[in-house]
Amino acid sequence: MTSNLKTKAGQALLAAVPFLAIQPAVAGSTYTYSYLGAPAAPVSAKPASCFDTACTPSVVLMGGGYDVAEAFRWMIARAGITRATGGRFVIIRATGTDAYNPYVYSRLGQIDTTTPRHYESVGGIDLGVTSVETLVIPTRKGAADPFVLGVIARASAIFIAGGDQADYYDNWQGTALDTALQRAVNAGIPVGGTSAGNAMLGQYAFAALNGSVTSDQALADPFNKYMTIDPLNTASKKFVQTGSFLAIPTLEKTITDDHFNTRDRLGRLFGFVARIGNGCPGGLEASGSVLGIGIDEETAVLVSGPRGSAKAQLVANPYNAENTTAPYTPQNSAYFAKIVRAPSQCAAKLPLNDNGGIQVYRLSAQPTQPSPYPAAPLYSFKVQAAFNLSDWARQSAQTFGDGSSLNGPYVYGTANGAILGTQVR
Repeated sequence: MTSNLKTKAGQALLAAVPFLAIQPAVAGSTYTYSYLGAPAAPVSAKPASCFDTACTPSVVLMGGGYDVAEAFRWMIARAGITRATGGRFVIIRATGTDAYNPYVYSRLGQIDTTTPRHYESVGGIDLGVTSVETLVIPTRKGAADPFVLGVIARASAIFIAGGDQADYYDNWQGTALDTALQRAVNAGIPVGGTSAGNAMLGQYAFAALNGSVTSDQALADPFNKYMTIDPLNTASKKFVQTGSFLAIPTLEKTITDDHFNTRDRLGRLFGFVARIGNGCPGGLEASGSVLGIGIDEETAVLVSGPRGSAKAQLVANPYNAENTTAPYTPQNSAYFAKIVRAPSQCAAKLPLNDNGGIQVYRLSAQPTQPSPYPAAPLYSFKVQAAFNLSDWARQSAQTFGDGSSLNGPYVYGTANGAILGTQVR
């Protein structure tokens, strides 16, 4: 169970941009819809990742907290949206407001007044976005509504907001909305998510059907009742899945996690990855083939390229001391974890024991606070460092000219509910 901070209505921003076209929310018993811009305007954008008849995914995995505007701009570019083509940016969620509408449908350099840190808004208007539309879909009936499916079918880019991923699985899994989202992925439409929305995007996902789980709980008993993993869910009596929510080729055999630094989630990521591997009862994949990706707050991983040569690159907000939580330094990082051999102990009501068989790479955007600290609006940025998602063995630790870095592999073990080994996070 996770959340993100984009919950305010953004009325101050609307007042600052009086020419925006806005329709009051259309509310039914099964969904709520609202928009800014002109959803009926003609759109000719084609995904930049489609060549001839083949398309490759463009995916944003965002770690929660304050949103990273550069990740949205990347999605807009990957959607092929320009001022000449136009494009529809669609937000979906099960609860919450339409606060993303003014955040995305904004001017470049405009301050996002819903955040006290005064980060910049996305600037979608200047980039060619003709409409930003939000669907709040809290029921399975809503997930089958023809209007909802029509909005998804016309989307140029789709972003899943934060909230509680249990709501998404309970209300969206196996519905016509699920099918429509998969069709969009197959067509090369960029997709992304933050916090709970991020958790939806891997082949495997922490579904939070019985609530959240801490690292201590996951390491002390990887089969405790909170460890509901789609499509395993062997510990859940509430809901039984038969397949992944989405099948994104570049995230095959992958599980994602978020709020990584601020909520100390390295241990639970180890538990997730172990459970999916066949070194644990009920595991479906070969040990060593499962990848866990944990992402810090105010950080996003951009995944692009075809399966077999996909890469991950970081975008991040400027340094924020609120996110500096020991031992997760530096902040603005993503963590890539594999259990390269089967755990020595993985069983119900027993701690996860692994004798140094866990490897972790850390991709970091910036190691220190920039000086002088930038004035508002605070701009997010893309870094040079990247991670090869397709070839674990070919990673090379290095630091780049912009201060970004790839570090590792760090070697860890687990025993008696604790993480052992190289405590460099």
